[in-house]
Amino acid sequence: MDIRFHNKLEMDKPRMLVGLPGMGMVAKNTIDYFMDGLKPELLADIHVPYLSPSVACFDKGLVIPMDRDASPFKFYFSKEKNLILFSGEMQFGTAEKDNELAVKIVEAAKLCGVETIYTVIATHINKYVEEPEVSGVATSIELLSFLESKGIKKADGQLQISGVNGVVIEYAKLNGINGISLLCETAFPEALDIKACYAGIKKVSEILKVDIDLGKIELEVKKFDDSLKKHLKEINEKRKNDEDLSYIG
Repeated sequence: MDIRFHNKLEMDKPRMLVGLPGMGMVAKNTIDYFMDGLKPELLADIHVPYLSPSVACFDKGLVIPMDRDASPFKFYFSKEKNLILFSGEMQFGTAEKDNELAVKIVEAAKLCGVETIYTVIATHINKYVEEPEVSGVATSIELLSFLESKGIKKADGQLQISGVNGVVIEYAKLNGINGISLLCETAFPEALDIKACYAGIKKVSEILKVDIDLGKIELEVKKFDDSLKKHLKEINEKRKNDEDLSYIG
C-alpha cells in the first residue's frame, strides 16, 4: 500500500475523521454525511495493488483495459473546518490487511500534522432503545475527561473494537497522535441504523465544532420512527384480533 498525494493543500494541525463500512454502517454513514455537507477537496488516496476484480473485459474481440489504478480509500480536506476526512469503501476482513491499512492512515495523519484522529462507530446492544446512547474511548485520561465535559461518558469495563475503525486509534497512540472513538448503541448490527448514525453525527459535530446541517438525517430518523410506530400498531391490532377470535367456537 502506498499513500499518493494529489494536491498540496495548506493546513495547520488539522483533525482527522475516519470512517469505513462496519456495524450498523455508522462509521461510513458519518463520513458520507460530512462529505455531503462540507464538500471537501481531494487530498490523497491509498493505492492497493491488485485490488481490482480478477476479470478481463472484451468488446468485439478486443480487450478493454480497466482502471486498475483507482483506489477505494481516499483522503479529503475541508480548509474551512480544518478537517481531513478519510473515506473507505470497504474493509479487508483480514488482520494483515486491516492493520496495514490502519498504519497507512496514521502515516498520512503524521505527514499532515494531525493532532487527533476521530472515529464514530457502533456498539452492539441486545435491546432496541428509543434514543441510542453515545459513549467514548480514547488514547489518554485527559481525552476521556474532555469527552465527559461534553456529556459523553467513557465506555464501561473492557471491550474490543474490531476492524480498521478501531485499530486506527491504537496506531494513533503508538505514533504520538491523539485518538477518540465514539461508540453509538445499535440493536441492528447487520443493517443501516439511522438513529445510531444520527446520534454519532450529532455528537462528533459538536466535539469538532463543525456546524453541519442535520436536517436531512433528522428527516430520515422521523421516517424510521413513523414506520416503526406503524409496524408496532399493526402488530398490536393483529394480536388483539387474534385474542378476540380465540373466544369464538
